[in-house]
Amino acid sequence: MNEVVLKKASGRIEVTLKAIRIGKDLLVVITGGAGHIGAVGAGTNCGGMAVSSVMTTPGHRDDRIAKDAAERISKKLGCNCAVIAGVHYDGITAQEIKDVLILSSTLVDELEGALRTEG
Repeated sequence: MNEVVLKKASGRIEVTLKAIRIGKDLLVVITGGAGHIGAVGAGTNCGGMAVSSVMTTPGHRDDRIAKDAAERISKKLGCNCAVIAGVHYDGITAQEIKDVLILSSTLVDELEGALRTEG
């Protein structure tokens, strides 16, 4: 089973992406700060078109990270993908929230190359 861990930081914000191969599919965990399960996204690739859905834990706002990552990963890699996202920083600012989204997106972009290196 291949496993990849990637990290990115901006100021006090650090986001970690951990990906584990399950056969041809992927389980991805994106966390930062006080990690938790805030949202779970599922993505699948149907004939080159990726679709995704998301379930959010009440009171959490990690759904954008989970849904976007699941859809992008399944489209780019042509596999089923489950993404668990949970990022929490006390007193997070609007700019830091943007940083979390940018860092998460960048890590998803880097995942394909990292998996190729591992495999």
